[in-house]
Amino acid sequence: MSLKSDKSRYRDSGGNLRLPPAHEGLQVNSCRNPACSGFGVEALTQVDRGRPKSDGSSKLDHYRANGTDGNTADQKLFCKLCGKTSPIKSNRAIQEERTRISGYLEPVPEPSCPNADCQHATKGVFSHPVSYSCHAKLKSSQRLKCRSCGIAFSIATKATHGQRKPHENKTVFAEIVSKKPIRGICKVTGLTPKAVYDKTDFIYEQCRRFVGAREAKAHRINRKYVRLCTDRQDYLINWKTKRRRKNVQFTSTCTVEGMSGYVLGHHLNYDPFVNQIEIDDTARMNGDGLQGARSYFSAQPQYWKSDEFYAVARMQETDIRPSLEEGELTVEERIASKSRMERNYPKQEMADYPAKENQLPPDGAMTHLDYTSYAHALLVRRLIGNPGYLTIYSDQDEVLRGAFTAAFSWQISQGKAEMAYVQFQKRMNIDEKLALSNISRGRIARMGKEWACHPEKAIARHMAWEYAELCARHQDWRNRWVPHPKDTVNEPRRRIQYLTDTGRKSLLNIGWTLSGASLAPVDTYFMQIRRQLYYLERPIPTQTNAEKLYYGYSAYDPLRVVQHLEIFRVFSNYVWTDSNGMTPAMKFGLAKGPVRMEDILYYWPF
Repeated sequence: MSLKSDKSRYRDSGGNLRLPPAHEGLQVNSCRNPACSGFGVEALTQVDRGRPKSDGSSKLDHYRANGTDGNTADQKLFCKLCGKTSPIKSNRAIQEERTRISGYLEPVPEPSCPNADCQHATKGVFSHPVSYSCHAKLKSSQRLKCRSCGIAFSIATKATHGQRKPHENKTVFAEIVSKKPIRGICKVTGLTPKAVYDKTDFIYEQCRRFVGAREAKAHRINRKYVRLCTDRQDYLINWKTKRRRKNVQFTSTCTVEGMSGYVLGHHLNYDPFVNQIEIDDTARMNGDGLQGARSYFSAQPQYWKSDEFYAVARMQETDIRPSLEEGELTVEERIASKSRMERNYPKQEMADYPAKENQLPPDGAMTHLDYTSYAHALLVRRLIGNPGYLTIYSDQDEVLRGAFTAAFSWQISQGKAEMAYVQFQKRMNIDEKLALSNISRGRIARMGKEWACHPEKAIARHMAWEYAELCARHQDWRNRWVPHPKDTVNEPRRRIQYLTDTGRKSLLNIGWTLSGASLAPVDTYFMQIRRQLYYLERPIPTQTNAEKLYYGYSAYDPLRVVQHLEIFRVFSNYVWTDSNGMTPAMKFGLAKGPVRMEDILYYWPF
């Protein structure tokens, strides 16, 4: 039996609190139904019980925490105004996860006098050069002496300080983003595998420094319109020992700005810099495993605990968590299957539940996908600033819907943001796609003549009327999937579900939002990852062949996957040009021209 420490962060798994309190101004626990008058209105952590006071001083709101989620003590937030429920989250855990994934945006600390008691300890050597004297100046470093306390110390003056073969950095960078295995890079460069891994660490840090300096200022750009395309993708990691032949299965969340193709973030539900044993010990000391404990009052709710992970895994039937992306399903069958899968999650929004032959990573810790997704949405909100108008297109996914409606609840309630699901036929050959595309072009041309307007406006008007008919026929918004009349090669037989109907939008405005719905930018980026990154080539198994799988290309260290994803994101945003010589960063306003690899590798923040 787990014991609860007297120094526990919460008393009795929350004590008198019915909900987690706001943390650093963040409170995501509110109604998620845009059609409700209470949408986005924050729930109180405590309310007065009994009959309301006659003087009106009672502390009340329109929420009730009730019910349990499966076999856990977790409750849901019930809105009395609309009758809808939403999962309860820890605001502190979301903020901690956001701080973790957005750490690259913080400025690099400037070196200063190492003597903590010296008055120059807070004065940087580059911003306050008069406070130090130079004793020696080498090729990539300097020997300085503090003029106050007299301590001598060395500092780096170039990013490549300490490297014996800095000229190989560009080659390693280019080989990583062009699907070259480690042994292949060793043959090309003459480096040892350890040297290649060391250079990968260096390239990863340089990419973070370079892009951090650019994206820290991204919110300052005035944008009239932003279109976000968001989705998630699964990756498998091989086991390290034959004694435990179980795969590690991660899920990443990615958002691409659709107008420019700029990848705003691609985050894995994995933290490489924490220890699983320490997380489990902290949970036991906090009493998180006790009966009646609520997960959102845990010490670290954003991390999977070992007991929790394997308890969920034992309840599953498949060896590997299945994916519907490669299955032979029609679009209607895919919609129904995803809805059924989401209803059968062990807990609401637990899309990353483990299967019976999954295991936790050998190093670091796996985060809960919902907390990483909420943090990801908040980071995206920071990067895009305050655009005049915003549309969010997502794959059919309750986790992404909850994350982005929570992050952009104010914009949605003000009519400045809209969100829609996009689903389409995944398994078709090229001839079938081209045939559908040709047929749809003729159909759209006839619609334009019939409505006596531009074909694009005809599509919007057609989808608006289709949506109105579905609203009259179905009370539940989950049944309102509008067929898109335009079939493309990338997205044949599209179905769109409007998610943010506040009742204040005109039918034609909704039609325009539905007509522009597409996941092509993020799907194209996912395809490039599969084709260009050695570690992530093979897709996840489908429902029909999910089993214990060992992939020769897959990584053994999850940290390498994190590094390669970030390296490729920076490369595709700043270096990779389209047919017009433009990069996504140029279109997004973060670069004036294509960036050379050398500019990233030798970037120095001081």
